[in-house]
Amino acid sequence: MSEANAGAAGRLLSTRPRVNSPGMKFVLIGFVTLLLFIPSLMIWALVEERESRARGVAEEIARGWGDAQMVNGPYLLVPYLTTREVRSGGETFRQTDRNYRLFYPKTLTNKVEARVEERKKSIYTLPVFQGQLDLSGRFEPADMAAFEQEADITVLADQATLVIGISDMRAVKNDVSLQLDGASARPFQPGLGALDASGAVAGRRRAASGVHVPISETEWRSGFAFRVDLALNGSQSLHFAPAGQSTNLQITSAWPHPGFTGAFLPDTRSISKDGFTASWSIPFLARGVPKSQTLTRLPLTDQPLGVRFVQPVDLYQMVARCLKYGIGFIALTFLAVFILELRASWSMYWIQYLLVGFALMIFYLLLLAFAEQIGYDWAYLVAATAITLLVAAYVSANGRDRRAGAVMAIVLATIYGVLYLLMREQDYALLVGSVIAFLAIAVTMFATRNVEWSGAAGQALEESAKEA
Repeated sequence: MSEANAGAAGRLLSTRPRVNSPGMKFVLIGFVTLLLFIPSLMIWALVEERESRARGVAEEIARGWGDAQMVNGPYLLVPYLTTREVRSGGETFRQTDRNYRLFYPKTLTNKVEARVEERKKSIYTLPVFQGQLDLSGRFEPADMAAFEQEADITVLADQATLVIGISDMRAVKNDVSLQLDGASARPFQPGLGALDASGAVAGRRRAASGVHVPISETEWRSGFAFRVDLALNGSQSLHFAPAGQSTNLQITSAWPHPGFTGAFLPDTRSISKDGFTASWSIPFLARGVPKSQTLTRLPLTDQPLGVRFVQPVDLYQMVARCLKYGIGFIALTFLAVFILELRASWSMYWIQYLLVGFALMIFYLLLLAFAEQIGYDWAYLVAATAITLLVAAYVSANGRDRRAGAVMAIVLATIYGVLYLLMREQDYALLVGSVIAFLAIAVTMFATRNVEWSGAAGQALEESAKEA
């Protein structure tokens, strides 16, 4: 080969990207970042497994103490018979059906005081409550026109009952009794009486349960005032159906973390570190149902109002949210190391980047493990500090440059600080994340503006040194 051809070939080779050039290393770092998706998914599966275990333990606690509670009622239930002609096989005969007319109270006032505490089993906790309920109101005289809408009926006036649906009867803690017009109390009986025979369903999770008490014909025809005192245990949430034509509900508790849920939110509420008070007022028109109905099941199960006793931090949800940003923050760490490489005389191999990536993945395992023991905030501090010191020391030792280690410590402390803020400010997470991504790419572009990505210049200098 002539010297001219050899020179041309040398110049061609010098313009090709070298395997250890900055450009190739940048691509390789991207590949390592994508590779870390695998351990990220494995940790995500572990978080879901631990969360499932926590739910299982919560259900065990609830079975022993009381489940989420919904109180539905009271309602006045009056059975009646209807007779109709039925044709079958060419013959006509009369068939009698049993139906139930359900009357809503004219007014209903629920005053509730809930004492909440956390019950612990193993390393898991669940908010449980002891509720003191005072239900009072008035039924107006029954509108007999409601029965006259159907022909040929017989009202079973002596079989009327007052019913109250309670979702978890095992957690009732007193002998529930009814006071009518201030007279002596009469005890309730278990079950929903006539509704039980009709296969009524009070909620989505279990068959109808509750209590009932007989009401005489004189009482329900003329109307009556009532009062019911109910002591009720439960866990996680307490809800009520807006059973009255006009319903008023007031809930007071020393628990400082309420979550108001249901078809109606409270009209007024006061929340402080000492607890909360919330009040609802549901007028007749807002409820959207008539004064009485022919039903075979408890009504208004789809219109509850009430409160959830929220745990301040759902650690599994917080860890899962951290994982969503995991790859992005790993990429930021790798960019910081890469920029330090370019501006210094030392270099890291791809396997060392992979080890740094594994260390960053261990952060989530430490966070999950410690959060179950000492709480999310302290666990985050322990895990972030441990990984920051580890990676900073590793980079410093590899480059034999304490300044590089100090820079990495600052970078990682900033990254974990920003991630913590993102977890706390969910509403602004997208905005903050977008700004961070913009700043990261801007810093990278500025810091690498003079980089010879192909490495050709470095190769030329090496060949010149050899020739000399």
